Amino acid sequence: MNLAHELHDLVRTLDKWAERILKPEGLTYNRYVALVIVSEHPGVTGRILADALGVSEAALSGIVRTLLDAGLVENRANTGDGHIRRLAITADGSTTLTRCSALLGSSLDDNARAIGLDPSKLAGDIHALHDEVRTTRTHTS
Repeated sequence: MNLAHELHDLVRTLDKWAERILKPEGLTYNRYVALVIVSEHPGVTGRILADALGVSEAALSGIVRTLLDAGLVENRANTGDGHIRRLAITADGSTTLTRCSALLGSSLDDNARAIGLDPSKLAGDIHALHDEVRTTRTHTS
């Protein structure tokens, strides 16, 4: 077994699962994650949000436009900010986020427990591995 392959395959499986659950709510997984980030960081700019999602600013523009049109986020940019958007979640967005988070639930934690793994420890191990990969990649780039 190859760790990189297994993690990649797990992430793809989880992304597809989340897409199926969120589709009836009118969200993609990227839109959902954007809502999470905007709710945690009111006033976040498009550039920072694009980086956080790992998408181009052009791709983010479509995500943000959909969220704005649905009334889930709003642009709180000040006059004179130019084309910079400062995004904040709306009351409807917060309600949608809460509902979708409940739909996604903690089933992965339940899956981990079902095979004898401690979800908190596993999350900590994955976080540490992620930090190591980022540090190693940064120093070798």
